[in-house]
Amino acid sequence: METQEYLSDKLKNCTSYDLTTEDKKLLDDFGVEEFIYKKLTSKKFRKWSLAKDVKERIRQTIHLNVGANQPIEFRFPFGGYKLWRLPTTPEVDWAEFFTIAYYCQYLAPILKAYKPGVSFIFSSDDIIIERMDNVSKKDTDAYFDSFKTLLGCFQKHFPSNMKMEIMRIADLYPNKNDFEAELKERISQITEDSKSWDKAEWDKLLKMSELNIKFIGVEDWASLSEEEKQDKIKAGVIYHHSYISVPRRRAYNRGEGKIVVFTTVIPNAIAIGTTKTSVTKFWTGVGVLEMKENGFSDRILSPEQWGRVKDTKHEIVNLDVISLKNFKQVRAFPDEFNFRH
Repeated sequence: METQEYLSDKLKNCTSYDLTTEDKKLLDDFGVEEFIYKKLTSKKFRKWSLAKDVKERIRQTIHLNVGANQPIEFRFPFGGYKLWRLPTTPEVDWAEFFTIAYYCQYLAPILKAYKPGVSFIFSSDDIIIERMDNVSKKDTDAYFDSFKTLLGCFQKHFPSNMKMEIMRIADLYPNKNDFEAELKERISQITEDSKSWDKAEWDKLLKMSELNIKFIGVEDWASLSEEEKQDKIKAGVIYHHSYISVPRRRAYNRGEGKIVVFTTVIPNAIAIGTTKTSVTKFWTGVGVLEMKENGFSDRILSPEQWGRVKDTKHEIVNLDVISLKNFKQVRAFPDEFNFRH
């Protein structure tokens, strides 16, 4: 199969699925709720084990949605930007394409077995990015718009019981003062709580914050003194922990009747990675193809992985699949990578 055909097929048949004999037996013997639970927690997609309380929450949420004869509600909270250190920034690239296609396949059995279907929402946290990471609103707007356009390409091929959209947490706050008030309250609490964090935890969080900050961005933070830079990095940690706990965001993502899906392990979520072989977050990674004897594998590379392979032997294949600027070509590497993820 040629590259163009492979990617076009992945788009057009994104939710294609036929119930197997085993599927039908599971439905007949145990009912649709158990079927949905088994599919959502299948090791075919799930990358980490689930704690007992998480399993119980998933079952409760399925029961609530099925009992109301409404779509199974999913939330995927994420940064809502393309990491500034990547060559494709500020718009989406093949990483987002592969992830959306992978999640569609994850949900496809449910669409076949459960008439109300699913509602899967990517909830963007771009409201906090400028002050936290020094990334401009212009860039986060470009990301949001391109993500929405990419989703639109997939939506053309969705069945009627499939809803997958992106929304901004900012839209939950028609009055922006309400957001600022909630955030201010959480900053006060987190600042106090952080005094009890141990050094290892602080070191880990500070490293993550520093990697995300664009020092020459909306403002010139590169010319700051070392002490001032460290203050910005520390502020990034406080902003992050404060923001993720603001009440309205938390209720939208984690309220009753919602199942949280994420790339890696976070509290009360199903961690399914971003492709069959990747767990790198799509907004902080670059999508490429690995060529195999019988086809291709989708891979999302972290900035560190990208730096290691970008100058190694590979093909640049011209394409006509998606009209956005980062989809005119794809890089196809001749061998499968030996990264762990």
